[in-house]
Amino acid sequence: MKKTIIILAIIYFVTFLKLSPTNGYSNEKIPILMYHHLEKNLNNNAVISPENFENQIKYLKVMGYNTITAQQLYDYLNGSIQLPQNPVLITFDDGYLSNYEMAYPILKKYNMHAEVFVITSRILEKGVKTSYSNEIPKMNWEQLREMKDYITVQSHSWDSHYKLKSNIYEKKIAALSGPVYINGKMENQKEYEERVKNDLIRSRKIIKEKLGYEPIAISYPFGITSNDAMNLAKAAGFKLGFLINNKSIKKSENKLALSRITVNGNDSGEELIKKIKKG
Repeated sequence: MKKTIIILAIIYFVTFLKLSPTNGYSNEKIPILMYHHLEKNLNNNAVISPENFENQIKYLKVMGYNTITAQQLYDYLNGSIQLPQNPVLITFDDGYLSNYEMAYPILKKYNMHAEVFVITSRILEKGVKTSYSNEIPKMNWEQLREMKDYITVQSHSWDSHYKLKSNIYEKKIAALSGPVYINGKMENQKEYEERVKNDLIRSRKIIKEKLGYEPIAISYPFGITSNDAMNLAKAAGFKLGFLINNKSIKKSENKLALSRITVNGNDSGEELIKKIKKG
């Protein structure tokens, strides 16, 4: 009798542990933060000073937030892993040089990870001059390779970060989201799909060539997508797609339409936490 009770107790205890894990993240909502450029003494909805960025990162650390990677997020959404308590995914769009010069040292200092979504046509090798001299300087491949300990590079398209006129809407639309006028001629559906497919495949191919791995995530330019664009992203090999929408994500959401929270450069660390919890 005593032996039976012990066996039953062990079975109950093991079952309880499987159903109620004591470690790992149990709350479905996950905040994904979106940054762009850093610049000294400038703070707005798209730019943050290095001082304010460090204050935010330090506050996240103090408040017990743990940064995760896009791969970890994907694995969690698929149910194959648990995440640490208070997970947060930090992302940067466009691939600005300031991410290397200012953000990277701060992330490294606080042992925090980030994903950088680059417009791959703008990323060149060291010493190669860009033909886009009017743009804010971007990083080069050598700098991206150097940051691999704390930053993973993902795609922001090969060269589709622009808007053009479409006969579907009165306003211009994001180039990835639907057929547009190119050289005065309106694309048909097949031409649109071919253009976007080639762009997305090319962006993945160059990152694999330069960094040794294929990106799994795309940040849609301007945070705009469509059913067609998501299907084309999936066909190109992307497993995650990111928008904006300023809310945290849930496990049940479409993995190719995940929202991010825009971080304002004027947000204090405390205000950022409030924004995360509200999201």
